[in-house]
Amino acid sequence: MEVSPHGPVLVVDDHPINRLLLEHVLELEQLEVLGAGSIAEAERVLEETVPPVIVLDLQLPDGYGLDLARRLKADPHTSACAIVACTAARIPDEEHLARAIGCEGYVTKPIDTCGFARLVCSLMPSRRPVSRPVAGR
Repeated sequence: MEVSPHGPVLVVDDHPINRLLLEHVLELEQLEVLGAGSIAEAERVLEETVPPVIVLDLQLPDGYGLDLARRLKADPHTSACAIVACTAARIPDEEHLARAIGCEGYVTKPIDTCGFARLVCSLMPSRRPVSRPVAGR
């Protein structure tokens, strides 16, 4: 399986209200969204589909989200997925660690809904602006 440019965004968050908010914000952008409440659930979803973007809570009941991000970036089947780390913990240097692992984005809760939507849309292959040659050059 390879990343589908029009595929769903996978939102992984163990708090149902947080997950619903994240999903709703993305659905308002006309994106298809899948949800998971744990690393185990996310791994089951990833057996069936490879989403272009994964929004990943870092404090999950069955593990640390950045451990999953590290595994996904190391796996040839999922390495092209853009990962947005999402956390309420605000641990010092965690954003730097997330970026070093390969996460393309890092947001803190409570989220800025407009900024979050812009970030995820910018990571969707089907939403990226097409560069066009400038006339006369």
